[in-house]
Amino acid sequence: MNKNEITLSVCRELARARKGKGMSQSALAAAVGCKQSQISMLESGQPEKIAEETVVKIGELLGVSLAPASEAGTAVSSIPLPRLEKGYCPDCQCPGNVPYEVGGRLLFWPTLQTGKRCAYCGEVLETVCPSCGEPVRGGACCTSCGEPLVTPVLPEGIRPGEWAEERRRMLRELRGLISGQGPIERGGDA
Repeated sequence: MNKNEITLSVCRELARARKGKGMSQSALAAAVGCKQSQISMLESGQPEKIAEETVVKIGELLGVSLAPASEAGTAVSSIPLPRLEKGYCPDCQCPGNVPYEVGGRLLFWPTLQTGKRCAYCGEVLETVCPSCGEPVRGGACCTSCGEPLVTPVLPEGIRPGEWAEERRRMLRELRGLISGQGPIERGGDA
């Protein structure tokens, strides 16, 4: 298996399998020895951002074959995880995460939620910082180490500031539709 041969559909299958086992991206990263941001990039179709042996471990752990269909193997049992009470969605595309550009850096202000899965997109919620493992207290960055909680995974060539502004506009419109007010045409942030 060459990680450059992994298709987007395999990356999406890895994400589905992880969610199906009730694992967060951080829990999977800890289980295979990489960072949560690498799991996020892999699941978004960027397998080149993670070591090949780590991709193989992920496939084995989740029971997803990375080989052609004729070489598919058997599933690996799931890892039991504790029930977590409060967390945030690690998916930068989730409507629960509001993007901002600060000093040329794209950050996301996640909505803290209760439960195990995101109420907006169904992703497994994270409850600890993906960088240092400290419990989440709110905000765009960890209060202990200062690293962002949500990893931006955008296609190459996208201007973060313009993308963040457009995304906030779309979130305002979505919230207006959900509240029954129709599209909201006003300035300011989401």
